[in-house]
Amino acid sequence: MLTVGVRGAQWQSEVTPWGDVLVDGEVRLRWFIAADDRWYEPARETTIRQRQVSGVPVIETRLKVPGGDAVQRVYGAANFGGVVVVEIYNDSSLPFAVAFDRADISTMREPSPTGVQGIDLPSGSVVFPVGHHATMRAAIRIGAANKISGKLTASELDALPGYEQVERGWIAALQVSSRVDLPELSWSTLLTQKRCDILLSEPEVSDRQSDDVEFILDIAERVRLGDKPDQWASDVAIAAERVIKSCARKKAVQWDEDRAILAAGMVLDRAGESRGRDDVARVWANLPESDVSREMTALTNSRRCPSWIESQLVAQRRDGNIDICPRG
Repeated sequence: MLTVGVRGAQWQSEVTPWGDVLVDGEVRLRWFIAADDRWYEPARETTIRQRQVSGVPVIETRLKVPGGDAVQRVYGAANFGGVVVVEIYNDSSLPFAVAFDRADISTMREPSPTGVQGIDLPSGSVVFPVGHHATMRAAIRIGAANKISGKLTASELDALPGYEQVERGWIAALQVSSRVDLPELSWSTLLTQKRCDILLSEPEVSDRQSDDVEFILDIAERVRLGDKPDQWASDVAIAAERVIKSCARKKAVQWDEDRAILAAGMVLDRAGESRGRDDVARVWANLPESDVSREMTALTNSRRCPSWIESQLVAQRRDGNIDICPRG
């Protein structure tokens, strides 16, 4: 499943491959389409396609209907304490209707008075007509303990940002760290996805059982993306010391250890810890050069992924020089 939400929020929402919306692991909203020929239940259809728009937490699910597609877009917004927005766009040449399996959600207009007909849905389900190239917007307002918390008015719902605004906002926030434009779009998209995953998740925890490299790279990415470094400076310094000692014992430096040590120096520098920064830089300069890693195997679900992508594009050498595309 794919995750949507807002940075720094205490809640997250997930979207199944067919567009059901979950909050805190519980299904909160399902959708159904009444097209010209029949009712469509996305969970059972074979024509479902899904993607993350530009790699950010805006999930688009397309369902084939006569004359085109029914398009669902789901994303989070910080307004009113946090909402999950669900938009249904009619990208077909014919009108259709969308049904939701609950009525305690915010919608831009009143549901059809005829109710749901021709399909067996839970009591309280509501249906809305959606004209050719029109959009129907609904929202789930998230309250305490991740429970649905009241409804928004039509004007409040209309004031919520559209999916394109949310897309642009995420991209602008991510480019504070670095901007990567490559002919190989999969790298750029993957970098965007992994950075969004970091910002939507809880920070890594540092202890003797944790992965020190993973912890440092996670915190460093958050700091590069605008989080305050002070709260993590001490833990990063301790983790960096353990990584350095491990490299010294092995008399070898793996690529991710190299990136973690440099990242620790950056965090300490931004936290105003100049002495710690200088100590890290001095020790790093005397370590062996790191290995060359060409493979991204098993990294796509790791905090190491953004660092690996950047390591393929630029690397700092012990003599102070910078290599562009060091892996060829």
